[in-house]
Amino acid sequence: MVFPWMADGDYAELSGLGMKSLAQALADKKDWGSLYDETKMKLAFGNTKASAAVYYDDMYVDFDACMKVVKRGGPLEKCKVWITNDYQHSGLRDDGANIFVKLLGMAKGSVGTPS
Repeated sequence: MVFPWMADGDYAELSGLGMKSLAQALADKKDWGSLYDETKMKLAFGNTKASAAVYYDDMYVDFDACMKVVKRGGPLEKCKVWITNDYQHSGLRDDGANIFVKLLGMAKGSVGTPS
């Protein structure tokens, strides 16, 4: 993910390489195709047990897009979701073992879904 403002701050050294104009072109683009195919997702994940951690303020993953996929009638509606801000995008790196145990337990049904 890249934002136009990044070329003026942390990544200013890349401005001369066209980063700012590239970031602006990506930000201005309006004709993006679908991110995923709901029908194929439903077929692929059918009766699979799944759980996921979704972070409210994840800088890289849009919260509303996650909720659209797991809502009732969505392609991953059977996925058990832990909605949290206890961690950020780096949750698995920061506390991977505890997060994995919680998500595995949620998927198996031995740990309650907190959200």
